[in-house]
Amino acid sequence: MIAVAEGLNTSAKRRFSGADPHRDDRAEPECARLRSNPESLANHRRFGRQDRHRAGTRERSDSISHVRSNALDLKARIISLVALFALAGCGRTEPTISGPLKQRGYVWQREWTPAVVDALGETNRRMDGVVILGAELNLAGKKPAVVKATIDWDALKRQAGHCAIAIRVAPFAGPFRSDGESAQAIVDLAKQLLAEVREHDVKIDEFQFDFDCAEKNLGSYRAWLRMLKPTIQPEHFVITVLPAWLTSSNFLPLIREVDGYVLQVHSVPISAGTATTLSDSRLAHEWVRKAAKFGKPFSVALPTYRCAAGYGPDGKLLSVAMDSVQPFWPPGTRILEFGANADEIAALVNDWQRARPREMRELLWYRVPIATDARNWRWPTLSAVMAGRLPEHKLNILQEGENPIDLSIFNAGEADEQLSANVTATWSGTELTAADALSGWNVRSQINRAVFSVVASHGLRLPPGATRKIGWLRFDRTTNLETELSKSK
Repeated sequence: MIAVAEGLNTSAKRRFSGADPHRDDRAEPECARLRSNPESLANHRRFGRQDRHRAGTRERSDSISHVRSNALDLKARIISLVALFALAGCGRTEPTISGPLKQRGYVWQREWTPAVVDALGETNRRMDGVVILGAELNLAGKKPAVVKATIDWDALKRQAGHCAIAIRVAPFAGPFRSDGESAQAIVDLAKQLLAEVREHDVKIDEFQFDFDCAEKNLGSYRAWLRMLKPTIQPEHFVITVLPAWLTSSNFLPLIREVDGYVLQVHSVPISAGTATTLSDSRLAHEWVRKAAKFGKPFSVALPTYRCAAGYGPDGKLLSVAMDSVQPFWPPGTRILEFGANADEIAALVNDWQRARPREMRELLWYRVPIATDARNWRWPTLSAVMAGRLPEHKLNILQEGENPIDLSIFNAGEADEQLSANVTATWSGTELTAADALSGWNVRSQINRAVFSVVASHGLRLPPGATRKIGWLRFDRTTNLETELSKSK
């Protein structure tokens, strides 16, 4: 626009100068001829001055009008350009990338059983790395309480490729003084863990600090991170963050204190409501877009587990039951079940594989499958979801024996299945002499027909590759049995 304005000023200067842009030097000889006739010359001069005066007046008027016209035209152009830039800004989309994501998993068990060691090897084959829980710290009591994980360092060194270690700090309201006892307990624990890592010659890629700080305390929380950073360096220092922090003015200064962060898009509601899943796909998309605007690389943590949450009479969360933790709930506690929906999370992963912000670097799964866990996905489920593919759902009915015939349900799919279906058995040419249903089921017999139904209060769940016996049927002679699986009403 500067170039346009300079052109206008130059033109205006030319039009308001003494030079006449319409002057024709060929008129001069006529004036010379008139000099021979004084009267004619005088008249010519008199009327010439009048003509020139009128012409000059018209010229100045035309010049002013032309300048005003150009100025108005320039103003219109400026307004149009501003409008175009505004529209371009409104329609602009943030740059995205596509393709496979790096994926790691959490081993969050305090006790390292043989099943945990086995899971570590499987994780190394299927994932890009593992984050292991090193210790948990509770600062709410009179003195800091530490619970260390019983890490099998030899197994970790042997089976883990890319490894990170984490400290989990239980909810704490403060104070967050850098010279306080709580701060010193954190530093001491970090030093101990890192010393054990070096002692057992285990190479780690990252140190994670997991603390669900209240949003109002984020400014004070920075003091912990500044104090902890010299202890962690030169290891990569990463913190876990909650979506609620993204709208805080303290969030950007907080993440500037560390090398990266993990955005946790799963949680158990702190108040009893209608939610039944641990992660909302729509919100997860929104939170990732918000996080990307800060321009710092980050990871996203997704759930693989189910849990039971206990809520008091006031609707507030008391505690959560996991595979390794079963709290005691007082009478009157309302218990709600929450779980990770494999189909929805697979669709979410697929979306991010097709398009995601540049700042989103990887997925972290909480937790990796352990064979002894009852409330976590199995590997077939997690593998399908990691690929962004909907897990296959398939239940088969198995028959064993000729007479009696034992009936079972086998999960031949890739996802956990809630057994809320009926199994109907039909036959002909023989009579049913006895029937029985196993625990969690009942059976009702009719002419040439028996229906097995799950007892609703049991809430039976069948993981991939598992079999559940439901009962048996005895006939007066050997028969061919037809079976069908149908949804219960």
